[in-house]
Amino acid sequence: MRIIKPRDERSPRSSPEHTHRFLTDQRFAVEKEQTEIVASNNVTLPLWRRLISVSLLSERAITLSTIVVAAGFLLSKVLGLAREILIARAFGTSAELDAFKVANTFSDMLDSVIAGATIAAVFIPVFSTYLVRDRAGQREGWQFASAVLNDMFLLVTAVAGLGMLFAAPLIDYLIAPGFDAAQSALAASLMRIVLIAAIVFGVSGTVTGVLHAQNRFVLAALAGPLHNIGIITAILFLVPTMGIFGLAWGIVIGSGLHLTIQIPGLIRGGMIWFATLGAGQGSMRELLRLLGPRIITTNVVSMTRLVMNNLASFLSVGSISALGYAYLLWQFPETLIGTAIAVAVFPRLAQRAAAQDTRGFRRLFRLALVTILALTIPAALVAILFARQIVALVLERGAFDAASTALVAPVLQFYALAIVGEALLELVARTFYAKHDSKTPMFVAIGAMALRVVLMLWWRDVWGAPGLALAYTVGVCVEASALWVLARRRFMIADL
Repeated sequence: MRIIKPRDERSPRSSPEHTHRFLTDQRFAVEKEQTEIVASNNVTLPLWRRLISVSLLSERAITLSTIVVAAGFLLSKVLGLAREILIARAFGTSAELDAFKVANTFSDMLDSVIAGATIAAVFIPVFSTYLVRDRAGQREGWQFASAVLNDMFLLVTAVAGLGMLFAAPLIDYLIAPGFDAAQSALAASLMRIVLIAAIVFGVSGTVTGVLHAQNRFVLAALAGPLHNIGIITAILFLVPTMGIFGLAWGIVIGSGLHLTIQIPGLIRGGMIWFATLGAGQGSMRELLRLLGPRIITTNVVSMTRLVMNNLASFLSVGSISALGYAYLLWQFPETLIGTAIAVAVFPRLAQRAAAQDTRGFRRLFRLALVTILALTIPAALVAILFARQIVALVLERGAFDAASTALVAPVLQFYALAIVGEALLELVARTFYAKHDSKTPMFVAIGAMALRVVLMLWWRDVWGAPGLALAYTVGVCVEASALWVLARRRFMIADL
């Protein structure tokens, strides 16, 4: 029996981190005991109960968290589909929409770097260590959060400013060198507008991380849907008079709503803002150690889309739009399944890793893996078999006619298996981040990108836009498989 001394009798070296570690150990000891009881009784359960026991349905708290996250994703995706339907009706697969897609590439890259690197892999684990401390420790946590928020705002503003300044050469020589002069000029003008949204998302993404660290999910879940509502509003009221520029300003309006809805959560969470920067912040050292490789990883992913648009710009008009529409469609089931489960499971994986609960870590990973595979494999098959019907049902109206459907459907079929690969990657990569390893996913992502580029250069001339989609699919499946093999060896994760 372990004897716990009162706080005032403990060694003066006892720290809030030690207290947090002890409480975590106690919590997971109970969960471990419950897991062993369930496992010992599993053989006596009926079939339907055994099926539940090998999926995330056996973990009530995680299941509820997944439902909350998935519900937010679902609402955002439904509104996103409505947004794309309205865009398709207004612009079809036109040259001006291709220009808009290209203009949005750089902004999307900045957004993915901020949201993916700082929040998911770096900010939340570090900030959470402050939340278990006393009032003075929590105040230090708000200083740290303020420093990250302020630094991120300055960084994104600087990068976005450079993007605005050099928009034309970026379009001409890097993003879409195949555009003619008029289309390049249009894309550069649109890019200067949408980069305003990147600055707002730099702040809003960090705010989302603060709310998630405090287990406040509702307002963060509403941010995505409101972003789409802002764009839809602009399509309905600005596009008729401003054309494609109205759509660009809709991105800015949506980003403002994305930030505004989360501010009340910060107020209720007791946030204290400090006019400070990261220099001198002790926790910044660990954050920056993990941040560097993660930024490279997310940039590699974004560069893949950039290379794809670059190569597609040499294909027939509408190819970039077809890739964008198909990407949206296959991302719908992947996000609701793979991303939702991975986001809900990741904090628990990190907690089990911190508590050195190896058995619980492995079990939770297997539960998530089985659930993801059981849901994504059928989804991929449906996308392959019914691609034309799906595209026609969702998009075929207005300027998006049967010819547009014929252009998008084959791309969706070649993208379909990425539903499984991307969902698996979302989970497996997080096992490394839970173990404070951001370098391994970085090296694997770099290798996977090299493979994708080679395949894109080869298959573009063979199959056109569908060939680019297939190259992406093969690359993501290889990346997920490589990380899975490494995770099995390093973390001793057993087979299914």
